[in-house]
Amino acid sequence: MIATGTNPETKLVEIIELPKHKWFTGVQFHPEYKSTVLNPHPLFIAFVKAAADGKNS
Repeated sequence: MIATGTNPETKLVEIIELPKHKWFTGVQFHPEYKSTVLNPHPLFIAFVKAAADGKNS
């Protein structure tokens, strides 16, 4: 597990990843609040892309 995102003000870990996993990300923030149907947060785009790539391989 690696900490890939920290809050610059509090220095707390906000994002973790498991590098050996096909797609695993844990976040301590709320990307759904920054998303709309026409403008999804990049985290959701990456998840859907990974799922599609996994299905196609």
